[in-house]
Amino acid sequence: MTQSLDEELQYLQEEKVVTAVRHEQPISESPSNIYVITAEDIRQSGATDIPTLLRRVPGMEVMQTTGADFNVSVRGNNQLIANRILVLIDGRSIYLDGQGTVLWPLLPVTLPEISRIEVLKGPASAVYGFNAFDGVVNIITTSPEKLKGTTFQIGAGEFGTIRTAAVHAGAHKLLRYRVSTGWDQNQQWNNRDGLAFRAYKFNLHTDYTLGPTSTLSASGGIVDSNRFDGQPVGAATLATEPSQGYANLLYENSNILLHFWWNRHSSTSEEMFPAVLNLFRQIGPNGSSVRAAAFNTYNALGQYTLNFEDHRLTLGGNYRFNTVSGDLTGQF
Repeated sequence: MTQSLDEELQYLQEEKVVTAVRHEQPISESPSNIYVITAEDIRQSGATDIPTLLRRVPGMEVMQTTGADFNVSVRGNNQLIANRILVLIDGRSIYLDGQGTVLWPLLPVTLPEISRIEVLKGPASAVYGFNAFDGVVNIITTSPEKLKGTTFQIGAGEFGTIRTAAVHAGAHKLLRYRVSTGWDQNQQWNNRDGLAFRAYKFNLHTDYTLGPTSTLSASGGIVDSNRFDGQPVGAATLATEPSQGYANLLYENSNILLHFWWNRHSSTSEEMFPAVLNLFRQIGPNGSSVRAAAFNTYNALGQYTLNFEDHRLTLGGNYRFNTVSGDLTGQF
């Protein structure tokens, strides 16, 4: 009887969120409109990717233009290369500064390791910066301590869709770790024998307890794709082979937060015009129709919080540096 009451109380416990003001609070006290997709929602949804999960959020707009390309936004602002919504994974932005968009199929996280997804609909630039104009999608992964053991998941669907994931988590003294890997692919819409997308992903997350209120987290991962059908641009189709990697370091205690991360996106691409493929092709400076580019983003964030009874004062600063290299300009 006592166990039954404990389970009922846990079920009735109010959801806590962190996205609205960047610290944990009951959802009823959130100053912004927050929608939460829980791990149980994810398991019961049958969705094979995160954009499909976001379709269930009232007011979210999810547009898919090819077998690989998704665009997500809110408030009627969705468009090709949507750039007004911020996407975070454990507080790290996966927005591509050099391209002004998010490549949703290349997120370095598998569905079984997601604890919840918090969606803030509405302006959040005062808290998060310029590309949170329409809102924030905050993907929060499950701590290794709660995900102990090994999990396998495989799913399949129409157009040759295959989604696989394997996650292992454990602990050794004060160190906790989570390792995940996945393989995703699907076929083209106009040619079911043609590959539209295939990617392999690997991710490692570790937590180390330094003290009663201090934790150091380090993570890194890579997603490599040998086929990614991008957006159709007029009569052209952009076929790419992108890869994304990252490294992430986070220190936090009751008053201080230090966050450093590095994102890298590299790709080779070819812009083709199927209707006149033998007559017309865009050529780069090196005489080839194949382009190569690499984008690096370095970010440093520091925050210090002062608590005054029922009030909090947070002071902080953020620095971001971007580099771009490659043969991006061409001629006809």
